[in-house]
Formats: sequence, structure tokens, C-alpha cells
Amino acid sequence: MARRPGGDDSLPLSPRARRIGGWVAAALVIGGIALAFRILGGNGDGTVVDPSPSGSTGSSAQGVTFGTALDPATGEVAADARTERFAEEDTFVYSVTPSGSVPPTVFVEVERTDGGAAEVVQEPVEGQLLPNPTVIAFTVPASVLLDVFGPGRYLMTIYAEPGGDPLAEGSFELIAPAGSPAASP
Repeated sequence: MARRPGGDDSLPLSPRARRIGGWVAAALVIGGIALAFRILGGNGDGTVVDPSPSGSTGSSAQGVTFGTALDPATGEVAADARTERFAEEDTFVYSVTPSGSVPPTVFVEVERTDGGAAEVVQEPVEGQLLPNPTVIAFTVPASVLLDVFGPGRYLMTIYAEPGGDPLAEGSFELIAPAGSPAASP
């Protein structure tokens, strides 16, 4: 059957308009996939994938500040000594700025998140008395932690009581001594 010229019902689009329409369609498809992933969850168990590098649990816990020295005036990590990477010769220091009353004892959990098998390397079972009752702060030679935990990336969580809500959490890294074999990722 013959048709009249210009009698078809399609929209006459220029090549530029078709290209723009294609990009708009692609953006909508990608946005739909991202939305479905967000709604359905990405861990296979319905929970949303945690995008934060520190491994934060999304709780209201404060951040832990890490460094190599305490400020004698505040009892917290000194501003010019802050770091999250520690080598064997460093002093490992951490502190938490109190947001209320400081408990007399804290429980510290340390979990390896990279640089070896992901596991809890220190359970929060033994309470640690605070040397300064006005701030949560501790100092220990990094060599001791390297001997016990080994090199790798860790998440520290601090509790007022075992099984309670976390008071603070933060990530730090222990660096293998020069000349020693590094832990496989």
C-alpha cells in the first residue's frame, strides 16, 4: 500500500536530538539501577553497603583521634602529632573528646579490616582504667601493637560497658617494619 509523503506518524528528529535523547535514556536507566540497588540493598542481606572508608557502623559514636603524643594541657592527642599510620618506632596514642561524663573504665575492641584476615584481634572484655579521668586517652608503644596484631588496617571501637553502645570508633594502620615481609592483602 502506498503512503503519502510525510504521512507517517513518527517524530522527525535531527541526529543531534536523537543523540541527546539517547544520553537521557542512558542516564535514566543508570539512575533506575542505582535506585533499585539502594532500595534492595547491596550486601545480599537487605542492608545497605557502607560507603565510608573508616568502616563506620553509622552509629552516633564519636570519632577516635590518633597520634603520637598527648597535649599536656588537654590530655588529648596533640594537634601537631595527629596521624593514623604507625610504624614500629612510633608511640601509639589515641583520645576521645568527652561529650558528657567520662566513664572510669572503658572497653576497647580492635578489628582488622585490611592487611590480613578480617577478624577481631582484641575483644572488649577487659576494662581499662583511664589514667586521666577527664578524657578517654591512652599511650602504648606501636611496636607492642605490631607484635600482637601485626601490620594492617584496623577499626577501634570503645565502649563504656561490654555489649553496650559504642562511645567512639576510628580507623588506624600499623605499618610493617622495613625489611620485614608485609601481610598479604
